[in-house]
Amino acid sequence: MTADRLILFDIDGTLLSAGRSGYFALERAAIEILGAMRGLEGIILEGNTDSRVLYQISQRDGTSLPSKELLSRFKKLYVEILKKEIVGKGHLKPGIPDLLKMLAKKKNVQIGLVTGNFREGAEIKLQRFGIREYFSFGAFGCEHAERSELVRFAMERASRLKEGKAYLAKNVVMVGDTVHDVIACRPWGIRSLAVATGSTSRGELAEAGADLAIDDLANVDQIIKWLRCS
Repeated sequence: MTADRLILFDIDGTLLSAGRSGYFALERAAIEILGAMRGLEGIILEGNTDSRVLYQISQRDGTSLPSKELLSRFKKLYVEILKKEIVGKGHLKPGIPDLLKMLAKKKNVQIGLVTGNFREGAEIKLQRFGIREYFSFGAFGCEHAERSELVRFAMERASRLKEGKAYLAKNVVMVGDTVHDVIACRPWGIRSLAVATGSTSRGELAEAGADLAIDDLANVDQIIKWLRCS
């Protein structure tokens, strides 16, 4: 058997598209709860974290970061809106169902999440497309504003799930669709598999230093081989 592998997946643009339902939910909650009448104007969500989005809104508008109580209300409304908005919208990205099924069958592979989404939003999106069962752990945008720190959180949690044995960096892969996903791998020396299924081109992902930049994950056998999970 080959060495243990840890494969970490981003959600939006990588695993799925939520049909901008997440954007709408964040914007409506920002307007109604935070009083941010400009909504998400000037805020880029791709590769961002929800924690950083709130910080950027406050910086843009010259307001204080939301209190714990206000953040709780924000998340509650965000969840309510997202649950309604995502119905009938979006799709899984090419190859995702088959890739997750194949990885889940391999005893030497552990699958996790690294996403900029609030935990609650991630749950809703994964459940909507029937892939929640594949992910027993992850790191979420409500935990830290920096994506690289979320990578570290996910690696530590994966290690705890196998009795504290740390993964070798060479055996960890982050799968994402933005330059930010690629950059987040650098502090930890792990590999990046970048897919042009979001808004970033394959060339841009390669230029950012992705170990592998491809159009999509449709060729599952090729992906499994590159991940060294065969």
